[in-house]
Amino acid sequence: MLQGMEEGKEGRADRVDIVDKSSGFMSIARRIGPIMGGLFLFCFGLPFTLVPLMMFSTGEFSLEDPVFSVFMIAFSLPFLLAGLSMNIMGLGAIRWGIVAPEDPSSAPRLGKVGPMRIGITEHPYPEYRGDYVRQPEIINGRDWYKMGDSNNRLYYYAANEGGRPGWSIDDRQDTGARDWFNGGWFSSTGSTIPSGRRKWNDLDPSSWVEIEVLESAEKKSNWWERKS
Repeated sequence: MLQGMEEGKEGRADRVDIVDKSSGFMSIARRIGPIMGGLFLFCFGLPFTLVPLMMFSTGEFSLEDPVFSVFMIAFSLPFLLAGLSMNIMGLGAIRWGIVAPEDPSSAPRLGKVGPMRIGITEHPYPEYRGDYVRQPEIINGRDWYKMGDSNNRLYYYAANEGGRPGWSIDDRQDTGARDWFNGGWFSSTGSTIPSGRRKWNDLDPSSWVEIEVLESAEKKSNWWERKS
């Protein structure tokens, strides 16, 4: 293997400036969305939560008319529950935006489940060619794939250390938080693997990487099996 690969590639060459200058800004920008959305949910649900209190303060609940009071309590409960639900979701989103961990395994799944097996049929480094199997857990909200008993894997890097996100091929064990790509990387924000024959970064410019789907997530049965 090349000298650069023996030492291990880390930090994509064409995005070093992005990592150095704006990784902090990108981390803040990713948190603004959940915080603003949480504030909106909390404020939107607050009037619903206060409905029973407002009705109580105006004398709607009275022991002199228990039937009407029971009716008003039943009438106000849906508003209270809806408001509390939005308040809790809003506070949860705000908390996630403030103290969200960078653990790749904590990210929710994005998109559909990927294929069961894929094959890297073309790669400038022969050690990366072969069949890869989808693993049970997800990394950065996407499926990741491992080749047999080796450490070769295809996973999604979500700019955990800054820079641009994308798919990485590497031969080292990691949670997916590190920007490692001994086998190249492909810039993407999508949730599906970059199948097909494509140009990958940090490889020989004349080389190609081809990924084929060998077994889909929903294995199709034969026509005679579908009839029975």
